[in-house]
Order: sequence, then C-alpha cells, then structure tokens
Amino acid sequence: MKYKRQGEILKIIQNQNISTHEQLIQELQKRSYYVTQATVSRDINELGLIKIPLPDGGSVYSSSNDIPEELTRRVNMLTDTVRSVEYALNNVVVKTYPGMASAVAASVDVSMKSEYLGSIAGDDTLLIITANEEKSAEIADRLRQLFR
Repeated sequence: MKYKRQGEILKIIQNQNISTHEQLIQELQKRSYYVTQATVSRDINELGLIKIPLPDGGSVYSSSNDIPEELTRRVNMLTDTVRSVEYALNNVVVKTYPGMASAVAASVDVSMKSEYLGSIAGDDTLLIITANEEKSAEIADRLRQLFR
C-alpha cells in the first residue's frame, strides 16, 4: 500500500503543480488514498522530494530527478558551506561557515520563500521563522536533505 501510494504521489507531482501538503492530500483522496499530513510528510521525505521555485515566485514539489540545472548548481556550490540545520518551536537555525550565511539564505529564499514568514542572515547563521513547529520541522528536514 505504501509503495503504491508513493508511486501515485510521484505521478501527481509530475502532472500537477503541488505546493502544499494539503493539496497533495486532496489529490490523494481523489484517488482513494486517505492519509494524514504526517503520512504525506514521511512519504515526501522518503521519496526525496524537494520544492523548486516557479517563475511567479511560488514553488512546487519535484522529484530530485526533475531539478532545474541552475538550482542544482547553486545547491551543489553551497552544500559544503552548511554545518548544521536545527529547529526549535517556530524557528529553523542554519549554521554555516563564516561569511556564507547570506549566500545560503539567498538559495533558501529562491527555493522555499513562500513557506516561511521571514528570515535573517548574519555572518555564519541563518534564522528562518515559520508559522509553527510543524512547519519548522518540515523545512529543517528538507534543508538537511538539500544540503547534505
């Protein structure tokens, strides 16, 4: 059942612009898969899905095989600069090597700006403020995948 559902998720994101867990849950329900947000979140993590930016400023889920070349190049360039990603309550803290937090912040803004309230970067730390702890956990997980 899990693998069938995950296969359906891949089909959905290949054929539609899905930008939220709620949209994905609705599409799964149309196909008779009744799941919780937690299940969808786990599936997204297991499938290695990430959000890619759209020209209009939004972002959509995508398979890592479908990542635009520019975003791949930018992430690869910054991967070695991120030292850690942690979250607490509605905050995500990204630690980088000195001088790199602003570059990481710019990359994060491009790929998931619509998903958090705001961010601020210092010399070696990026603080992302989200609406709640659940969103912080989701963003932290995706950033860990992106910058590993």
